[in-house]
Amino acid sequence: MHPKIAIVGRPNVGKSSLFNRIVGSRKAIVEAKSGTTRDRLHADIKRKSKTFTIVDTGGFDDAKKSDIARLVSQQLDTAIKEADIIFFVTDVTTGVVHEDVAIAERLRKTAKRIYLVVNKADDRSSGTKVMEFFELGLGEVYPVSANNGTGIDRLLDDAAGSMESAHSLDDAAAVKVAIVGRPNVGKSSYLNAILDEERTIVNAVAGTTRDSIDTDFLYKDRKYVLIDTAGIRHNAKLTEAADFFAGVRARESIKRCDAAVVLIDGFEGLKEDDARIIDTVMKEGKAIVIAVNKWDLAEGVSTSVYNELIVRKMNAAKNIPILYISSKTGRGVASSLDVIWEAHERSKTVLTSEELTALRKALNEDREIKGKRIKFLYLAQKGTKPPVFMLGVKDASVLNQNTKKYVENYFRRVRDFSGVPIIIRYDSLHT
Repeated sequence: MHPKIAIVGRPNVGKSSLFNRIVGSRKAIVEAKSGTTRDRLHADIKRKSKTFTIVDTGGFDDAKKSDIARLVSQQLDTAIKEADIIFFVTDVTTGVVHEDVAIAERLRKTAKRIYLVVNKADDRSSGTKVMEFFELGLGEVYPVSANNGTGIDRLLDDAAGSMESAHSLDDAAAVKVAIVGRPNVGKSSYLNAILDEERTIVNAVAGTTRDSIDTDFLYKDRKYVLIDTAGIRHNAKLTEAADFFAGVRARESIKRCDAAVVLIDGFEGLKEDDARIIDTVMKEGKAIVIAVNKWDLAEGVSTSVYNELIVRKMNAAKNIPILYISSKTGRGVASSLDVIWEAHERSKTVLTSEELTALRKALNEDREIKGKRIKFLYLAQKGTKPPVFMLGVKDASVLNQNTKKYVENYFRRVRDFSGVPIIIRYDSLHT
């Protein structure tokens, strides 16, 4: 893995803004509201020909005693443990406060290299205020402005100069898997069960994870990038800006993934929002697996009956692998990675010219097609991920939606496209 730089500090000092400025994109949600970022966000960046991972963390507030504050504090400890370098971010406009002193005391106990970053130093008048932060006893102070970029280059150059290069997973060879679903269906618990560590905060409060979090993972010599996402709500239900942008970010994660595992709550069953998410994944052409989570809570229901209930509510689910897992007990979690990998491999299916010719001829001989007096003149494959096919016919306008759906189902009977959207286009060859 690459060397890691962890960004730590109390809430609302601009950690996410600094993260975004360094990464060069709005990867973390930035909002003028304390405590918006709760989990650790990772992004790989290059500086002076060296690649390292920058890590944004949840805010630390010593005054809060709630469960979420305790969990965020644990994330701080984990980030300190994992990091090679730590950017301790403070706020020049407030000066040194109690929480800064508490964090500095914890940081002085580590042997890791610490960079004391004084954020919001937007003008020259902040120079004298910056001097106050030397009292934290962490050495040199780096005044920066995440807002306009002042001081960022010096900070990164000094940090990069102190690091050694390392290797990480080859993104080109890794399968990017988006973990998606409604809020509180257990997405973070599922990721943690795979990783066997508390990388994301798991809490019985819907919407705890608000950003998409990428994690490199190696399983059976296969390379994965696991993308934990915020719960996707129907827009009409959104009340906070952070929730809205978290949903946008989750949909962006679907666009950039290779495959998606859609978690649903086994106790609650398939809801309308679940169906919307499944439909979104399929319209984006991504390989897909449905994972029914919390199966340890389901009693007296067989998986076959549950499958029928899901398909009855959403007919398209009949073409998707449905798994039954428990992130709490670990049931089916590891094996779900095999199913996801297989679905991704099927999305790369390439038929030979001989297979295409045989499939077209068999389709023309099908009783349903012959009965409609339809004859397909050629069949070609135009792409993969998802598989795209072109069928030539004398007049495509005679093909209604029922016939097109029949043709798709015929393809699926002949070839295994389970968990894979397939696109069939029609070319009219008027003579």
